[in-house]
Amino acid sequence: MRPVMSVRWLVPVLLAGAVSCSDSTTPESSQIVGGWISPRETLQPSGSMMKFLSFSESGTFNFTVNTYGIYGGNGSSVAAYTHISGTYQQDGDRLVLTANRVATWDSFYGAGSTETVEQVNMTIFDQARFRILGFHLVLDYITYPADGPVPTTASFTRLGLD
Repeated sequence: MRPVMSVRWLVPVLLAGAVSCSDSTTPESSQIVGGWISPRETLQPSGSMMKFLSFSESGTFNFTVNTYGIYGGNGSSVAAYTHISGTYQQDGDRLVLTANRVATWDSFYGAGSTETVEQVNMTIFDQARFRILGFHLVLDYITYPADGPVPTTASFTRLGLD
């Protein structure tokens, strides 16, 4: 009878230890590689926005923000976008994303209007740290609205799970 009780007691303890170890381990660089998508956000007075973030094994990233239905319409077509690309470096849970190209397009100027491309050298997601929780990427970083630095969190879900 005692061995059975010992096993019943030991299994939850081992599982709790495994969970706490996995929560505190530093993310591996391969965990971030791939595509990520944010939940659709409702914009005011109309429209919505989605964010896409991808990381390659070679150290490059792409970050795209698409807006839909901001000028009325059906809301399923992209009304405007910003596409940022560059390189990233990971050190433990720290993430530095250095953009070198920003492309923007807005249907306000007509469906056939050209995108604007800028060569830049800037950091996005300032002072970013990240966590991967199951199929979710959580970025904690600093934004700078008019009244000072603000801790900000963005959450993404891994693409290609079907």
